[in-house]
Amino acid sequence: MRSIYPLIMCGGVGMRLWPLSRVETPKQFHRVAGRGSPSFFQATVERHSGPGFHDPYVSVNSRYEALVRAQLHAVGRAGELMIEESSRHTGPAVLAVALAIEARDPGALMAVLPSDHLIEGDFGAVVLSMRAAAENGRIVLFGIHPAYAETGYGYIVDDGPNTRFAGARDVSHFIEKPPREVAEKLIAEGNAYWASGVSLFRADVLISEYQRLDPETTEAVRAAVEGAAKASGRTVLDDRHFRKAHGAATESVVFEHSDRVLMAPADIAWNDVGSWRSLYEIGTKDGAGNVASGDVVSVDTAGSYIRAQDGKLIATVGIDNLAIIDTEDALLVASLDRTQDVPLVLSALKERKGRSEITKPKWAHSGTPLKAGAGYRLAEHEIIPGAALSIAAEESRNRVLTICAGNLELEQGAGWRGKQAGDTVAIPAGLGCVLRNHGEVTATLIELQYDAAELDDAPILASGGEVK
Repeated sequence: MRSIYPLIMCGGVGMRLWPLSRVETPKQFHRVAGRGSPSFFQATVERHSGPGFHDPYVSVNSRYEALVRAQLHAVGRAGELMIEESSRHTGPAVLAVALAIEARDPGALMAVLPSDHLIEGDFGAVVLSMRAAAENGRIVLFGIHPAYAETGYGYIVDDGPNTRFAGARDVSHFIEKPPREVAEKLIAEGNAYWASGVSLFRADVLISEYQRLDPETTEAVRAAVEGAAKASGRTVLDDRHFRKAHGAATESVVFEHSDRVLMAPADIAWNDVGSWRSLYEIGTKDGAGNVASGDVVSVDTAGSYIRAQDGKLIATVGIDNLAIIDTEDALLVASLDRTQDVPLVLSALKERKGRSEITKPKWAHSGTPLKAGAGYRLAEHEIIPGAALSIAAEESRNRVLTICAGNLELEQGAGWRGKQAGDTVAIPAGLGCVLRNHGEVTATLIELQYDAAELDDAPILASGGEVK
């Protein structure tokens, strides 16, 4: 059987996981289980690699291109990037890659894979098991046995076993984000599945269905692909044409209106990590039903999700059913039952001028945070071969960079200097620089950012430990 082209979707921001997920640092690029673990994106790449799969395509906005390349390099994987400058939802993005794959390998299979889900189990094998159905022109959607009545997911209603393809089910209809009473009824009846967002089909089938159902978008995306700027490993869609495509999801345009659709139940542990409540549901709970990470002390606290920033203690007394999430510059406190409504906070912030908490943290967003305190932040950077790290000038921010591994070229002003492991670079406030890696190994450096004014305002500890 033919191998499958994975298409990994990296377009979402995941703002229901604010304040962790920001416009500049979406949830798919955060680590699954803390320092040392892969990101959600990297885990998706690894899950659908090896026998039966080609190197992946990655659909990504231009602002995240460098981040995607760095994370692919870190796990030793290659990939083809389909880069868009205007976001038009998943439908046009999937169609663009289908057109590229069909031109490259007519009749090829492709699997659409969200990059920000948490999955335990061999989902790769589940997808491979449905190749025969996809090769015969069917669109296979993968359903998850629901664990509870979730109102934030879409549901696929089962219409019984398909008589032709073992393990596949016919589809009765779809229900998108039902109210609680409807979700509870679906669970009770036992014939509905959560829509995982994963699908498998021939590229030419998706193109023909899109042409039938939305010819205007098909022609706009086709023109965007034909007029794209192409180089090794990357295609930048022609934005003049791509922005004319109707911004809609593949599900609403094609899947819900096609008689080619089948559903395959997937016996895996799955969560779309779409809210803090979903992280609570899959977390390891203590005797009182709490899920805590970081430095947390809970007294008479039950059924809560508490996430402390490194270096800061969160103490709770007499609370129940809350989500408490602390980051460098924002603290969220919400009822666990209302965490789907976190975007309402962002709407309120947008009305306040000069607030940057939606887009990025107070400190420069790049790098993996290691520790932060009053007036300072410590972060780790990795620069893959051929890439560069730009340090923008900030009027009140001083930086000290220490190179831990690799060789770099420091460009500052009109000149440049070679730097190697053990060298330290001081960047005063008001100045910036560029560090380029022309070597063959990934360079690692530690960055200390500090704000002199904030440090001056911080309390001073005397030798006896008293605050002066």
